[in-house]
Amino acid sequence: MDNALYVGLSQQMVLERQMDLVANNIANLNTTAFRAVRPVFQEYVMNAGPQQPVSFVLDYGVARDSRPGVMTPTDNPFDLAINGEGFMSVQTPDGIRYTRNGHFTLDPTGRMTTREGYPLLDDGGAEITVDDPNLGTPVISGDGTIAQGDTLLGKVGMFSFDKEQGLKAVGESLFEAPAGVTATPADGETQVVQGMLEGSNVQPVIEITRMIELQRRYQTMQNLLSEDHDLQRTAIQRLGKVQQS
Repeated sequence: MDNALYVGLSQQMVLERQMDLVANNIANLNTTAFRAVRPVFQEYVMNAGPQQPVSFVLDYGVARDSRPGVMTPTDNPFDLAINGEGFMSVQTPDGIRYTRNGHFTLDPTGRMTTREGYPLLDDGGAEITVDDPNLGTPVISGDGTIAQGDTLLGKVGMFSFDKEQGLKAVGESLFEAPAGVTATPADGETQVVQGMLEGSNVQPVIEITRMIELQRRYQTMQNLLSEDHDLQRTAIQRLGKVQQS
């Protein structure tokens, strides 16, 4: 197997990975606060002996598009959107996770939870509970302070990260901060908007256009590999005839 085939196969593997990411973006078009992902590549140079080094393209990882999605009003006082950079924190069985999906509801004990049942945490890491429904609908101010009547219930914890691209996706809209990624309280420019949800930032027309382009590039590479295979087969057949004569 020659270098041209190796290079062609590596290109096809990268194109296939790109197609998977585009398909995932399209599938999450209506997912609250979903952020599109893009592949990150790096060059890999292999020493091919006496020949010139061969350069391959490798799928190094993914990068998230950090642009916010469009906010949509829901009239649900427990829906929260973040205006600016930052994430809210929730408690899961595996530890604290971070999200921008602010679609919260009240569980039977009065806790604000995600649809999976994970409680929303305040800025001190405690669960937020709406104790007395007789006090009326909670009001959540821009800085995250939650008030029910004259009673302060806490303050929504909002956090930013020194290496946001280092966050690890662990679910549809949850992220884990691995070692080396530090969470700090979000600055004053980050605001909570009550009764709103952030939409996905996926742009469907762009994603569909990219999918068509990837399909064409994959087919072009397949045609080149087929032509290279035909040339090798023809060369072998001719060489065999020469040796027989």
